Amino acid sequence: MKGESRRKKVLHWLLGSKSLPFQYTHHFVLLVCAVIFIISVSFNYMLGISNALNMYLQAFLVPAVIWIWYQSRWKYHFYKMAIVFAYFLSLVTLPTNWLGNGGSSGPTFLMGMTSLVYLSVLLRDKALYRRLGQTFVLLIPIPLVYVELHYPDLIFAYPSDTLRQTDLIFSFILAGFIVMVIMENYFKRFQLERERAEYLTEQLRFLSEQDPLTSLYNRRGFQRYFEEKITQQTPLSMVVLDLDDFKQINDQWGHSYGDEVLCAFSNVLKDRAIKDKGIAVRFGGEEFVLLLPLSEKEAFISTRKVFSAFSRKELTHGAITFSAGVAQAKLDETQDSLLNRADRQLYKAKQSGKACIKM
Repeated sequence: MKGESRRKKVLHWLLGSKSLPFQYTHHFVLLVCAVIFIISVSFNYMLGISNALNMYLQAFLVPAVIWIWYQSRWKYHFYKMAIVFAYFLSLVTLPTNWLGNGGSSGPTFLMGMTSLVYLSVLLRDKALYRRLGQTFVLLIPIPLVYVELHYPDLIFAYPSDTLRQTDLIFSFILAGFIVMVIMENYFKRFQLERERAEYLTEQLRFLSEQDPLTSLYNRRGFQRYFEEKITQQTPLSMVVLDLDDFKQINDQWGHSYGDEVLCAFSNVLKDRAIKDKGIAVRFGGEEFVLLLPLSEKEAFISTRKVFSAFSRKELTHGAITFSAGVAQAKLDETQDSLLNRADRQLYKAKQSGKACIKM
């Protein structure tokens, strides 16, 4: 566990956060390029498959790439350094490799294709710089081929086909590895963006269906839930609840206290809805709805539990009662029809002296 934790800390120090996959990949590729240049210098020197000028240039590229990594990772100039590296690849690295590693018979075309993929992903959000970088990579072989045709002495020739093939295999493995890392992290970014979009969509939907004062569902959320449940072959009951004499409470104690009462009542309804696997809705003012996957009788019993729980609430100015009407949905019944039937029961409760439930 300690070894794994230490490894994660080292990777974070070198590459940054995995939650920023493009930056993470960019820093990884920069460090890999530095290592590749070191390996290439050693490889070319031991096998004699490059001229001295190219090896000196490759050795110079190592501190240049480390400087770009440092500016990107620790000075937070990610996009600036991404653009610098893009043109560094197309205008310095590719020509250098062409001249020092066999021209058109060497691995430069392979490097060019890798650079093209890298630029397309790295500068995805910078269209102008991406297009310029892609254009440079695509056009840079033209003058290089011209140089090779007219000044062949400037191109380092492989001592043998075996060494050329060895260099091509080595370059192919490195290029393939870099492309795999780039694409894996590109897909990771795509996945992170999709998950974020889904999360934000869900948050927006939730906010659009939420009453701002009580955090209960509003009419929009009520309608969606009703449409989902009414088509299922299970009981569905609606309870319409109304706080008794709420206008007098507001007039006597003020709207701030009225809001306190509404929130206290909402918390009781929310707890009840969670236990019964239904939803609690604020329809407006002091009128609320419980939509429960229960029979009418079960919903009546559940509402009595709301009565009991709300009566135990310690409100500043004493206990407050409510009236309620219960109705069970008929097969394929509309929302308005069920609401009207429950409302009629609520009216009967009010007419019966309030503080009671009718079904």
